[in-house]
Amino acid sequence: MSTTAEVLRDREAKGIALFIVLEIVGIVALVLGILVFVSRASPLAVLAISVPGLLVLTGLLVLVRRRKWVTAAGLVAMAVSILATGPFVFLEWEGTGTSAAYLVKTGYPMGLVLLLVSATTLQPLYPVVVTVLLAVFRGILISVALDDPATVMATLPTWQEHVMGPALHLGRVANETAFLLGTGAIVGFSTWIARRTVISAARLEQAAGQLSRYFSPEVAERVATADPDFLRPGGSLRFVAVLVSDIGGFTALSASMGPDATMRFLADYQKRMTEVIFRNGGSVDKFIGDGILATFGATGAMPAPCARAVATAQGMMDALQAINSERLAAGAPPISHRIGVHAGEAMVGNVGSEDRLEFTVIGDVVNLANRIEQACKQTGDAVLLSAAVVEACPDVPAMSRGRPDLAGIDTPPELFALTGPARGIAPC
Repeated sequence: MSTTAEVLRDREAKGIALFIVLEIVGIVALVLGILVFVSRASPLAVLAISVPGLLVLTGLLVLVRRRKWVTAAGLVAMAVSILATGPFVFLEWEGTGTSAAYLVKTGYPMGLVLLLVSATTLQPLYPVVVTVLLAVFRGILISVALDDPATVMATLPTWQEHVMGPALHLGRVANETAFLLGTGAIVGFSTWIARRTVISAARLEQAAGQLSRYFSPEVAERVATADPDFLRPGGSLRFVAVLVSDIGGFTALSASMGPDATMRFLADYQKRMTEVIFRNGGSVDKFIGDGILATFGATGAMPAPCARAVATAQGMMDALQAINSERLAAGAPPISHRIGVHAGEAMVGNVGSEDRLEFTVIGDVVNLANRIEQACKQTGDAVLLSAAVVEACPDVPAMSRGRPDLAGIDTPPELFALTGPARGIAPC
């Protein structure tokens, strides 16, 4: 999943790429317009101005699309947008043979378009830079116009004088300059607001993604969209199925592999088992060393929680078989794990304080599921189910193992070994 910084970086790069593409299109359009409509313009001068700018912009576009030096390339592109297109304004003016007032009255409309496009980067720096560059460029145009003897200071009645005329109204100049600066400020502020909004959205998406590491996608959505009552300390009684698994001989296995290899093996094992749990709609309550405690139906109403738990147990056995095939191919010994499944009412909810909550399942059903998993050592079975689970799943292929003694349990339930594939019994 992309981090917030990566999302912003990608948006910045895409916005800069759009800015550069628009600038390239604009330069090409200006070149064609001047060559076609300005008869006094020198083709060599036009090409001398445009070709270097186009080459630089093309190179910057390649860098941005490769996500290299994005910010530096963006700032250079902003500067080139002025340096490469600014001279065309003067070429156009010289071709008209009018007063330099023409420069100010035509302004720099493409610059305003670039200012708006720079906002797509979600980086306020760029609209600010474009605004400053446009203001400086406009200042140069005003200075040139005022130095031209042909320029006439217009009075109020000539405010609407034709753009080709020599009159320059300072009030209008001030108004347009203020409009430019105001637009730049608004675009910059709007970009900052949009950036904050995207940051918030990205963080929410990241939080939802992190929730999915603990819960199935459906459960993660339930927690992410829960009302305040759901997120308070406390709980309620709910019928849940609990699955507990543990790797056989893990202590000796980890001692033979060493710390680094053990952590890599455990991460791969837990990843594969978690995928099976989530696929069946379960939630990982916690990892206990090499063990896994998973629940079904803890966060809300769920159809057939027992069937889902049994299907998960079968899926975990299939996943273990795939792991062992890989281990045998690599010359490593196979591993085993034990799984116990029980179902019943449990206290489900949040423990802790309002500042630090942990959603968990508490009750005898959890303790008994753990004891059933340990009973696999007595019976020699890989998966043991309680009578409550088998009663809820009458079609599950299972064989009774009687009532083995369970530590701390005065009246052990009848246990059943899973003897065949349990595929298709859960609405996965």
